[in-house]
Amino acid sequence: MAGDDPSNPPQGLTLPNSVTSKPIQVAWSTPLRATDGPDDNSASKQRPTISDAVASIKTEDFANIANTPCSRNGFMTGIVTGAAAGGLKIIIRANWASAANWAVGMFVMGATASYEYCQYNRRTEKRNMKRAVEVHAENQRAQAQKMAEQRELARKLEEERKAAERRWYKFW
Repeated sequence: MAGDDPSNPPQGLTLPNSVTSKPIQVAWSTPLRATDGPDDNSASKQRPTISDAVASIKTEDFANIANTPCSRNGFMTGIVTGAAAGGLKIIIRANWASAANWAVGMFVMGATASYEYCQYNRRTEKRNMKRAVEVHAENQRAQAQKMAEQRELARKLEEERKAAERRWYKFW
């Protein structure tokens, strides 16, 4: 599909354009090159640091954290694993401080693991959906080509039938 002409999408399928004015499907199906990326190349030469990441966090991000995909599952799993680990530590006669440390640690680990697993599933689903769109577009293209061939064959058969009906002789 990477070699297809992006200006001719299959009939019945309209593809939105990306920022680069190439159809999104074509932009997704072509591999990235070294020249692809942000426009200012000076900033892309340096690797981001942890301080850059921390500086990019805004207070509004914490207000909208429940709206991000997979965060609810992650927090719920973290709460359950943290409570289970803390409760288990209390039951096996550990002191409260140790149980609380275990509960917090297991909360963080459980929430992170659940969040990352959910994100992995979302990426996999996105990749599969992209592939399904590509297969559907390919099927539509093949159907359109097959219908065009059938129309051409029907036209030729009609011409042959008309030619066969004509008389081969003329009286005048």
